[in-house]
Amino acid sequence: ITPCDMSNVPLKDGIVDVGTFVLALMGTNIADFIREAHRVLTPDGVLKIAEVRSRFESTVDEGAATNNENDKKGSKKQAKNNFKYSKKQSDDTLLNEFIDVMKELGFICTKKDRQNKMFLVLEFEKSGMSPSKQATFTAKACIYKRR
Repeated sequence: ITPCDMSNVPLKDGIVDVGTFVLALMGTNIADFIREAHRVLTPDGVLKIAEVRSRFESTVDEGAATNNENDKKGSKKQAKNNFKYSKKQSDDTLLNEFIDVMKELGFICTKKDRQNKMFLVLEFEKSGMSPSKQATFTAKACIYKRR
């Protein structure tokens, strides 16, 4: 292990078969880290990324949790039946944005593993395109919950 800036590692071009970022994309210059991975990976190189899901996903309510006051004309049982619970749904907007930025940076997403409730594992292959120098991306801050 050699301590270094992840956007400028002391490796030659095209010598790494598999690159891995595990809880390592914490900086604001994530695109620089990805460009550097692209530089050191072989032409058919693979990049694996494991990050906290909350950095790339959020939940949104599908419907609102309401109990309409106007529905109290009937019995208490009827009012109870009118209560609507919200259903949480995953919002992949930020994840899709990240995958689009990865395309701009010369990678194609080949796998998305969401089996773990806390972590997201993504696998990318080099696309053959040169990474964009203008592409940028910043993930959300980590959300830790007490258990």
